[in-house]
Amino acid sequence: MKQSTETYTRRENARRAGVAAGIPSERVAITVHKNGDEVRFGWKESATPVKPEKVTTSSKPPKAEQEERNGVKRPKAGGVCADVWAWLDAHPDATLKDAKAQGEKRGWNPNNVSCEFYARRKFYGISRQTETK
Repeated sequence: MKQSTETYTRRENARRAGVAAGIPSERVAITVHKNGDEVRFGWKESATPVKPEKVTTSSKPPKAEQEERNGVKRPKAGGVCADVWAWLDAHPDATLKDAKAQGEKRGWNPNNVSCEFYARRKFYGISRQTETK
């Protein structure tokens, strides 16, 4: 069984030194050496694997991807930005003035309404329409 006589400032460096000495990474055990306020790390060979197998038992569902178009991500549901977008989706011909008026009724910040109005237009690729005479 091998063991280091040198110490290192970081755990990663001690593990790397153990692997460089020919020990499989999963069998390198890190030792801690304290001297007052100073902490150093060494390594030694372990008869059994030190690192347990990674087991993922997450109960969380995977994150849903946000839809992105034209470099703009659609806001996540549940926030004020999503509320503004939902209202704008229900009223596709609304102007900024209409959206700000609705925002006053619902307590939305007028600057946020303006930002979301133009972000939504960019998301859908709506550009300025020229008037025909």
